[in-house]
Amino acid sequence: MPSLDVFEGDAFSLVSLTASVNKRKYRPGQISAAGLFDESGVTTTTVYVEMKDGKLSLVEPTPRGGPGETVGGEDREAIPFKVPHYQRDDAIYADEVQNVRAFGEEDVLETVEDRVVEKAARHAQDLTMTLEHQRCGAIKGIVLTKNGTVVENLYTRFGISTPAAVSLELDVDTTDVGTVFDAVRFSIEDSLDEPYDGLHVFTGRDLHTALWRHKSVKETLLSHAGAVELRMAVPDIFEFGGATWERYRTGAAATADLGSPYIAANEARVVPVGVPELFLTRFAPADYEETVNTVGLPFYVQQTPKPNRKGRDLEVQMNAISLCTRPEVLRRLTLT
Repeated sequence: MPSLDVFEGDAFSLVSLTASVNKRKYRPGQISAAGLFDESGVTTTTVYVEMKDGKLSLVEPTPRGGPGETVGGEDREAIPFKVPHYQRDDAIYADEVQNVRAFGEEDVLETVEDRVVEKAARHAQDLTMTLEHQRCGAIKGIVLTKNGTVVENLYTRFGISTPAAVSLELDVDTTDVGTVFDAVRFSIEDSLDEPYDGLHVFTGRDLHTALWRHKSVKETLLSHAGAVELRMAVPDIFEFGGATWERYRTGAAATADLGSPYIAANEARVVPVGVPELFLTRFAPADYEETVNTVGLPFYVQQTPKPNRKGRDLEVQMNAISLCTRPEVLRRLTLT
């Protein structure tokens, strides 16, 4: 009688299964797809963000060959962030393998491996959405779990005040939206105090539609894009006021466990683009003997035998944290 020894081969090792799942392409969410977050692995389960009191200032010219300008020391504080652990458990039962074996002995390894990896990949997709939700929290300054538990309040951790929300007053026809948003842009520049490439605004559906249809926005676009574009359906992405406005499409399935969209329908979140290490995602190693103190990967897959060899237990995990290192530059916009 054939056994389940096929699972003892190299194809089903922690290293091989993990590599297979990490190689598979997945469809990231819009925040992940925007490329805002700097990703890398770390060897520990805690990451530190260093705060410096030193400020940007102009440098005085000094004689060539002589001593340069001196500056005082900087007060530094390393703030620790514990990397959350996310895990999904599943199983492959002996009957599943038995049915596969009926197709012929020579195809057993490849077919069973594909079945295991397919199951793991489905869970990895859920973990990918979890990462997107985590990153959505980072651009808001407060990272939550799906049940609303606070993972990290970045404003509290960095000891700064939450920036006040700014109303675009889109319910008032006479509002000059461009002028209102200019004030937002200038306040971000003051908080950031370093070069950046532009602003990206992730919008809820109601705010996005109201902005596109507002009188002052139409007048601005008429002078640049022409009337043809304005007669078309509301685009998911458009440029206005020196920023890219993108409607965030969450979908009912992705928010079923949350009870609310990632970006509320009547709000928007503004983030600077092109600032090094402003947004970070760090992957910690899995909690296995083989992986401790190694550089973390996005996903890990492990399979172990069930009692009495009735099948295999499957485990897929992600150890990730996403942060904004300068939450004072984040802004929330409201429709009214």
